[in-house]
Amino acid sequence: MKEFLRLLFPLKRKMMAERFCKWFLIWETVASGVSVAIILLSKFYRIDGVFVVCVSLLLCGFLAAIITAFFVKKVTAKETAITADACGGAERMITTMELLQRGTKNEVEDLAVADGFAKAKEQNFAKQYHMLLPKKWCRLCGMMFVLLVCAGFVPIQKEPEAEVFADAKLEKIEQVQQEMKDDMTKEEEQIFAKAVKSLEKELKQAKTQKQAEEAIQQAQQEMKALEKKSVSKDLQALAETLQKQSGMEEVAKEMEKGDSKGISAAMQNMMQALQNMSAEQKAALAQALSQTEISDADMQEILEKLQEALQNGEDLQQILEQLEKVAVGQANQNANLRYGLQKMNQVLAQSALTQNTAQDAGNQSGTENGNGQTGNGNGQTGNGTGNGNGQTGNGRGSGHIESEKIYTRFAAEKADQDVQIQGTDTQMGQTTMTQHHTMGERGESVPYDTVYQQYRNDAMRTLDEQNIPYGMKTLVSDYFSTLER
Repeated sequence: MKEFLRLLFPLKRKMMAERFCKWFLIWETVASGVSVAIILLSKFYRIDGVFVVCVSLLLCGFLAAIITAFFVKKVTAKETAITADACGGAERMITTMELLQRGTKNEVEDLAVADGFAKAKEQNFAKQYHMLLPKKWCRLCGMMFVLLVCAGFVPIQKEPEAEVFADAKLEKIEQVQQEMKDDMTKEEEQIFAKAVKSLEKELKQAKTQKQAEEAIQQAQQEMKALEKKSVSKDLQALAETLQKQSGMEEVAKEMEKGDSKGISAAMQNMMQALQNMSAEQKAALAQALSQTEISDADMQEILEKLQEALQNGEDLQQILEQLEKVAVGQANQNANLRYGLQKMNQVLAQSALTQNTAQDAGNQSGTENGNGQTGNGNGQTGNGTGNGNGQTGNGRGSGHIESEKIYTRFAAEKADQDVQIQGTDTQMGQTTMTQHHTMGERGESVPYDTVYQQYRNDAMRTLDEQNIPYGMKTLVSDYFSTLER
């Protein structure tokens, strides 16, 4: 039986190719039709990754054709024998196959099988078989491919405001790229261009201004993440360790940002903070430094010296100068890339900042009526000029006196109570409304300067971790700066 099927295999192979072509045309017609529909919809509605979706559909059509032709609707041995008989086998091939399957029982059947083998060997059935493709599916598939190509050239339907907004942003993006091009290394320039390229594509495809603004916000968050990632891992690890130590928050913050100038300035305060530490605090810092994973050999050596000096009470000045030099050197890595990302973010956030500043102008008028010493002003609730409904509570104003006290963060733990309010009688009966009130429990009352830095760090950390427009960080930072006066 195997020998007989081997003789018919060239014909079967040709039939399999014909069947694959048939199902390829069918499935690719379906996939192309769906792709055309998706492309046309993308001209009116936002659909991410249209090209990838369309290519995936066409590949799925190809895979579906393979599965259908070679597994689901595969060419069988019986079909091959029948086709061979139609190509000149004269019923010998199917007869031979049936006899071989059940086995010959007499001399006549043996002669019939021998005759079938002889016919299969002498005649080339594959050459006599002509492949025929379904004309209808050929026309449909060709038409769908033409529509698919034409659909790609259909212009995107955009709102006029979105086009103006996107063009303005694209122009500013191009300006920043040109300005930073000469300052960056080739590697930094490639990373920066890759980060911007995705945003440019989104802006060009945005159909509404809201979509363009969402694309900008998403790009800002990605740039912030890239900005953090560009800082040396050793510097980040050291910053994480110092952040947990009292008095080291400032230098940790500058190291985390990779700001070389900020690190140099903060290291001076670090020296004073170390001098004011108790022996137990120095021991705790030395222990924390020993557990910090550092890959740079020079930084690791300096940190080991710092640990010994802290434990033995030795002079720290020279060691800190060495640490500053190494930290600044690591901060200078990818510094131009970070500067470019920050500048790009500032440009992208410019319109949002302008809008937020105008919106807050009316609110601020209700928070700056302080009494000159405590800075506690009366908040206002109402319609601000040109900014819709604004609501502010009791504002601190622009300053505080040295003796002023503030409650600690224990007030964040909430106590609650339910209050029932009886309404008026109506045809449906008396209405009752339950309100859930939360009030902060007072914590310890301590001097203002004791907890100010904690509040500020918590606020800035939240801005870094949450999906918040980049420009808002500047506003919050400016707000806390006014409180320091």
